[in-house]
Amino acid sequence: MREFILIKRGYLQISSASKNYVYLNAKLLNNFGVVVDKPETLNERNVATVSEFFGVDIPKGFYSNPQHLKYFTVEELCFEQFISYLQIAINGNFCLDEDVFKRVEVFQKVLPEYQQGKEIKLRKFSMITKEKADELLLNLANDLCKYTRPWSVYEFTEFKWLYLNGYYKNQYLLCRDNAIEMFLEYKNANFAKMLDKKDVVKLSTEKFGYKEKLVISDDYKIILEVAIKNAKDCPMSLKQAKYFNTLLKKFGETQNFVDNSKSPYKEAINLIKQNKILDAAKVFAKNGSLLERNLVFLLSRANFQEAAEIINLIDVKNPIVLTQLLQGILNDEYNSKRYFVFYNNHRIKFHEETDKEFYFRKSKLSVGTKRFLAKTLEQKIQEYYSSKPSLGKIYISKNFKKVGLPLNTSAMGMGLDVLPTGSRLKIKAEYIRTFCYWHDAFDIDTSVIFVNEKGQRYRSYWGNFSLRQFGEKSLCSGDNRNKDGAEYYDYDIKELKELGFKYAIYAVYGYGSTLDSGSIYCGYQNKTNLETQAWDAKNIELKIHVKGKSRGYIGFALDLSTNEVIILNQILATDSQVVDTNIVDSVQKYLNKDYLKTFNMYKVLCYCGEVVNTPEEADIVFDEHYTPTKNQQLIKPFDIEKLVNLLK
Repeated sequence: MREFILIKRGYLQISSASKNYVYLNAKLLNNFGVVVDKPETLNERNVATVSEFFGVDIPKGFYSNPQHLKYFTVEELCFEQFISYLQIAINGNFCLDEDVFKRVEVFQKVLPEYQQGKEIKLRKFSMITKEKADELLLNLANDLCKYTRPWSVYEFTEFKWLYLNGYYKNQYLLCRDNAIEMFLEYKNANFAKMLDKKDVVKLSTEKFGYKEKLVISDDYKIILEVAIKNAKDCPMSLKQAKYFNTLLKKFGETQNFVDNSKSPYKEAINLIKQNKILDAAKVFAKNGSLLERNLVFLLSRANFQEAAEIINLIDVKNPIVLTQLLQGILNDEYNSKRYFVFYNNHRIKFHEETDKEFYFRKSKLSVGTKRFLAKTLEQKIQEYYSSKPSLGKIYISKNFKKVGLPLNTSAMGMGLDVLPTGSRLKIKAEYIRTFCYWHDAFDIDTSVIFVNEKGQRYRSYWGNFSLRQFGEKSLCSGDNRNKDGAEYYDYDIKELKELGFKYAIYAVYGYGSTLDSGSIYCGYQNKTNLETQAWDAKNIELKIHVKGKSRGYIGFALDLSTNEVIILNQILATDSQVVDTNIVDSVQKYLNKDYLKTFNMYKVLCYCGEVVNTPEEADIVFDEHYTPTKNQQLIKPFDIEKLVNLLK
């Protein structure tokens, strides 16, 4: 685990040097495109770590290469597909006998052997001592403690390892959801002291729901007793207070009952009923981010003068909340149907406003109010970052203009060069190859949703591939149903454009397994020539470890008008085994090429220090390829935890 935490951030730990370091250095370069700054310190363990992380034991696809499919006629493909699915029907769905699911070659064809690709993506890795690695791990634990939003599955996994290995030094966890997870995992009262009484209610309701008669197991009684004993007082709603009192009775506590008399919501709602909108806003303004979270609700009920005063009440306590609010306003400037995004249990869920909900919606702002609010929010966000202690002299690579803000990454997977959702990477070649491979999962399906200039959507998968509706050079490697498998898609960018397509959205769905089974990876490669082996580790542009209690995942999109890949990287809250073209709506804001004009890291970083023209004169360098001097700090585009903390 230690080695993988480091390698994801561009580091390899020095242990004992090898006499074969020249050979090992050449192997890293030739096989993986990895360049290290101190090759003389390499050993075999470093190479093994890189090999495992980049992927060397990749299963074959149903067809070993997508390019094989152009040697089959439409009739042959249809017949092979028919035989393939008939085989499943005869043997029964999801039989774990691996031999049942091997490809049956109906048409014996002599297919070409493909050469290894010439493409290579160079990645610089730093060789560091154990002492330096320990310092990095201590800093990582500290960064993760400062998160104000829930960790992703991977961040939680890393933090648990850091905790168990002594890198966590009892810092306060700013996000109580994270404190809850650590408390449930380790029953440590120090984490319980970070909770309040609303969190105790959350602990119980997530386990048992809102029930009048609670049946609590003995082991969970111990957890709740520790939580109740240590949790802090806080304002509560009537429903929360009643539930907390029910818990107290359950444990024989007849005193210390709570009520909702201190609830800011109760006070504010009473004022709103009296048409005292500004007074209600002042109540919310005294309680964390409640004003920001209820801003549209208040403004829609205020007159123009009240609206101006309410907006002036905004005090930026959490700029991420304001930025998310700004996103919603810019996406709904003309009071169109809204698309709601929810993050829960490391999954993302979407809801499109129905006709009835839209018609009866009360919280509607005029276009003028929205524009004024958006302008004010942008100004307040800028003032917040400009007023923070300066980072000193900073150099920011222009690549950071294409790096999105990591506003909520709790539903994201991690891996190799994974940027925040909404970020864009240039497609540097004529073709692109997407891949998905897995071990100990079963029948993982990949699909692509193509969107044309008119907004019409078409799903491409092995089941309809024989129609060839996406061009002669857009090929897929077939439907692999084994527990160890791989699927690939090849695209000719120029051909897709000529066919009138604007976007291609890549999705992974678990047909036979949920996405928390085994190990599942997806990503893409830029290719100058598709007549190459299906898998080549040294030209990976992006590789994501997909993991979540779900059957659905959207990885990235191709913007064919700008020749860019857009990072989406979202575990979906779905039990569907088949991709739904409606997922396009959920990522529409990221597809808009203007999204990054407002929401990019470069813009925020410019407020945080004195921007200099060359990296050599900077205290902190924001770049992917620069090698820092002893007194400099380097932050890369995929150092998510560092970027998250800069947004606070």
